[in-house]
Amino acid sequence: MLEQELKVAVDAALEAGVEVARLRRDGVRYGRKDGWELVSEADIRAAEMLHAALTGAFPSDGWLSEEHRDTSERLGRDRVWIVDPIDGTREYLQGIDEYAISIGLAIGGLPVLGVVHNPATGELFAAECLSAPERVPTESTGHSIEVLVGRGEQLHDELPPLPEGTETRGVGSVAYRLALLASGQGNAALSGHGRAEWDVAAGIALCRAAGLRASDIFGEAMPFNQADPYVRGLLVAEPGLHSRLATFFRRLRRE
Repeated sequence: MLEQELKVAVDAALEAGVEVARLRRDGVRYGRKDGWELVSEADIRAAEMLHAALTGAFPSDGWLSEEHRDTSERLGRDRVWIVDPIDGTREYLQGIDEYAISIGLAIGGLPVLGVVHNPATGELFAAECLSAPERVPTESTGHSIEVLVGRGEQLHDELPPLPEGTETRGVGSVAYRLALLASGQGNAALSGHGRAEWDVAAGIALCRAAGLRASDIFGEAMPFNQADPYVRGLLVAEPGLHSRLATFFRRLRRE
């Protein structure tokens, strides 16, 4: 069990959430990393708070975060915290309530704990999945399915072809999107774009705790704490639907 780790992560997320919400309310400065990617002072402040809380409580663990310089030191650690201080910075700055603080813990390359907190709505999703079994696969009912996708991917028509009868719902933060799916909202989550590990580690842990299956878009495994910490797309659903969707995308790849 990871009771202490979960408690520290939840407390850290809530504390950082108060500061993130305050900065958004009072006025927040922002800029761009490498000339294009948005970053705000709230991202930096939350990163500092989360790093202090988590590494202070678990000093022997590794660390991977969007707002910290990455080093190879984490590669030698079995336990690694994978953190995005604000997933959905664009939505945060725009005042759209679809961003989240995302804290994941991977052990042996597998996400086993996730905390996702949306300070704008007050929602908190937290779970560990050291021994969570997958759900029993379902058969197709022939009914339409709702797939949670990126707000930008939907807006700019950047989604891959989807099976007939699929309905999509755009949600800004991928961490928040996965948390919603884990809580029973929607049937699947999908991204055709590559994602950083810190975007998805916590959400995948939540989904695994709910018995869902997570993989890249073609159904292949996604190990975490890699030297190049990115995943090739994302597909999450209950096992039966996941298999059907992964088969659909593999056929597209062959064609």
